[in-house]
Amino acid sequence: MEIWVLTNTEDASSYGINRFTEEAKKMDIDLHVVLPHECDLIVTQEGKRSIRLHGNTVDKLPDCVIPRGIGQSYFGLAILRHLEQLGVFILNNNRAIRVAADKLATIQMLSRKNIPIPKTMLAKFPLNLELIKKEFVFPLVLKKITGSQGRGTMICDTENALSDVVDMIDPKSNIIFQECMKDSLGKDLRVIVVGGRVIGAMLRKAKPGSFKANYSIGGKVENADVTPEMEWLAIESTNTIGLELSGVDLLFDGSSFRICEVNATPGFKGFEEATKINVARQILEFVQIRLNMVSENSV
Repeated sequence: MEIWVLTNTEDASSYGINRFTEEAKKMDIDLHVVLPHECDLIVTQEGKRSIRLHGNTVDKLPDCVIPRGIGQSYFGLAILRHLEQLGVFILNNNRAIRVAADKLATIQMLSRKNIPIPKTMLAKFPLNLELIKKEFVFPLVLKKITGSQGRGTMICDTENALSDVVDMIDPKSNIIFQECMKDSLGKDLRVIVVGGRVIGAMLRKAKPGSFKANYSIGGKVENADVTPEMEWLAIESTNTIGLELSGVDLLFDGSSFRICEVNATPGFKGFEEATKINVARQILEFVQIRLNMVSENSV
């Protein structure tokens, strides 16, 4: 079995990539880390498609491609789409990655299924503060439409703070306002779903002075027991976006939860540390099962 991990230069030596490499070696999987700029895709009038790697035509396509960190890269997503059209199994597919990378699109799709979400509004400039005050109670969360690991997210405690922040935002930026879940300030849950199954969950807690609980920016993590509600929310959200691998972030809301985000390429360094679950192996084992199922059905 041959797998490509399609990633960007920044993530090429990340924890996740290294863990995939380690586990693939143990499982006798031929795994290659591929950067989008190393590829060339070709489409002809006759409908033929081919792909080149390092300038050479790829005669034998990989059995699977696992994208990591290319959700906002047009070229990277085009490579995924091309390989998908050539019949390669992509974990996750191009369309689902694009939806998950757009926080508003994600919220809109979840809302259609009546999955609990924080109240959300797309910012329009010049800002209508009266409408915002009518629809929301401070504190208020501001988020860029795209972004990960807590980047592009901040909290405004007052109307004046919101006005000051908005004055500094490029009006061409795509921003959403979101209801602040006070029960979840400084903490949330990350649930990882692989192949329609929840493999575990962790509780994330923000470092002192921060409301962001992300492990990547200093948050503390610990194992969390998965309840039936957590499991249902994570799987339903993942299926709604069209993902087969996801990291679902749950916000506390009293005794229940609301979905914060659904991540198509979840990092798992903190998750493995907190839960002791071998996430990389679980993902690779799912790929093996998925490909075996396709092979059996084609016979």
